[in-house]
Amino acid sequence: MNLYKVIICVATILYALFIFTYPASYFNDDALFLARGIDNFSVIDFSPHFPGYPFIILAGKFINLFVHDSQFSLFILTSFCAIFLPLVLFLYVKSLINEKVAFYAFLLALSSPYLVNLSLSMLSDSVGLFFLFLGLYLLQINRHKGAGIVLSIAFFSRPSYIIFYLVGFLYLLVVKKESLKPLLSWFFITSLVFITYLFLSNGMLYWYEAQRFITGHFSLWGTGQNSPITWVDNIFTVANIPFLLLGYSFYKYEKKFNLLVLLFCAYLVWILLAQNPDNIRHLIPLIFIATILIAKVLENFKSFVILMIIFNVYTLSVYTQKLSPIDQIMQEIDDKERIVLSNRSIEILRKNLTNGISDSYYINNTNYLLTNKKTYHITTIKPENGVFMAFNGRFIGEHTFYLLKN
Repeated sequence: MNLYKVIICVATILYALFIFTYPASYFNDDALFLARGIDNFSVIDFSPHFPGYPFIILAGKFINLFVHDSQFSLFILTSFCAIFLPLVLFLYVKSLINEKVAFYAFLLALSSPYLVNLSLSMLSDSVGLFFLFLGLYLLQINRHKGAGIVLSIAFFSRPSYIIFYLVGFLYLLVVKKESLKPLLSWFFITSLVFITYLFLSNGMLYWYEAQRFITGHFSLWGTGQNSPITWVDNIFTVANIPFLLLGYSFYKYEKKFNLLVLLFCAYLVWILLAQNPDNIRHLIPLIFIATILIAKVLENFKSFVILMIIFNVYTLSVYTQKLSPIDQIMQEIDDKERIVLSNRSIEILRKNLTNGISDSYYINNTNYLLTNKKTYHITTIKPENGVFMAFNGRFIGEHTFYLLKN
């Protein structure tokens, strides 16, 4: 075993031990819905919400046979997919370029503060991204049947990455047409298993829920219609300073990166047009694609790699909390008679508190309760005046929550 592999093995184990110093703490209601799906799968009942994430549910159910705790089962599945993502990046980049660049990509990915987001949020992103890059690796080494199976698992773990599959299909159609038949055959065979499971569990109501959810996503909530945050706010941040090197990587462009660059550009357009900037996790696939591109241009600049790792670790060190903000807040709520108003994590609050819970999205109802009732008011918008408590997130992209007592 060479030095690179020894370091990768040790670093992955240490990172896993670090992640499991955190308890399983829900990032938002979507994580709760996934855990509910492990107990009782029903897209109609939002356990989880559409599109259902059947691979995550099935894998979570398997883990839960041994763990007997759906929340922790989900945490095990999603965190391990994030923990092993840098390793898969190493394998993919090694097959695409060389071992040195692959090792740099591994180090930059492992130290990325965005990896902690994937590791702790207990959402579908880590599973979808892990299997997506695993599929790309199998495709790169001409394991087309295996790539088809794995890419189907990736798709049914994170269907909102659909743009990757459409662009990838077009790329293969032009560049590697001979791979399409075995890849698509096994992709659709595997997909049929997941589709059958979806319809056996939900029936035709699944189709009606799909129409309702997709319409709501694009017209009501899913593209940032109600958010003061923009993608410019998320992209141009201090944490993303190292990605200024991305411009240089495009200048030093090589044909080996054709597929990655196409995926990067298509997904960038996709999130700008169709994803909510309030959820920074939608940006994360771009982060890891960019990491690969940057690792290549830093192949002969080891000192820059070290500086980027130090910068990443420093960025991560700012976050010291072990529990999600909503779990921190619930420990502070001791008056069971007060009504809790919140613009986040409504179902988590209802699951864990006996208080009356009201969604502050409904403005008129919220104003009435604030005026006429004793309340706890939870918000992610920093109050301009009054006495409040702040509860910080565990990682980049987890909002600070504020608690006011009226």
